Amino acid sequence: IKQAHDHSKGKVCSRPKCKQHNPQPLSEFNKGIQYKDGLKYECKSCQKEYQDNMCPFKKWFMNKKHNAKRIGIEFTIEPEDIPGVKIRRFKSRNGHWTWEATQYPKVCPVLGMELDWGMNGNQPNSPSLDRNPNFGYVKGKVKMMSNLANKMKQNATPEQLKQFSEYHLSHQQLDT
Repeated sequence: IKQAHDHSKGKVCSRPKCKQHNPQPLSEFNKGIQYKDGLKYECKSCQKEYQDNMCPFKKWFMNKKHNAKRIGIEFTIEPEDIPGVKIRRFKSRNGHWTWEATQYPKVCPVLGMELDWGMNGNQPNSPSLDRNPNFGYVKGKVKMMSNLANKMKQNATPEQLKQFSEYHLSHQQLDT
């Protein structure tokens, strides 16, 4: 561990199961201003492995929380504040408490389409967290749905959505 702080030799990853037991170049560690030496404890390959094995809902939730903070939107919800989400709390490998989702929505309740939790960007079937713009992401004011359903809701009033539905249903023979 003493050699982990001797940067002339590189740095040793703190993860016991790391494939690299010898010091690695500093470029193999991400920056982290909260750490003594300005670098995260785990090497990039161990962090990637951790991210790849993370619960897809947790990865999505953490990303949503980070983005809300970055753009100044209130985000005070916990994962279980989202309808249909159940979590399990446990101690991680470093002894800190963490969580993973044991249940989370797999289907959009509005459109019935399967939600793609693969973090494939802004796709119609990507999960989206609907919120009231006056409140931000606060308990009791959020709903899970597909990105498509949320965009439809964002860009039209309830009356406009009703008019659109009625028009489309009455003219659907033109679409076939």
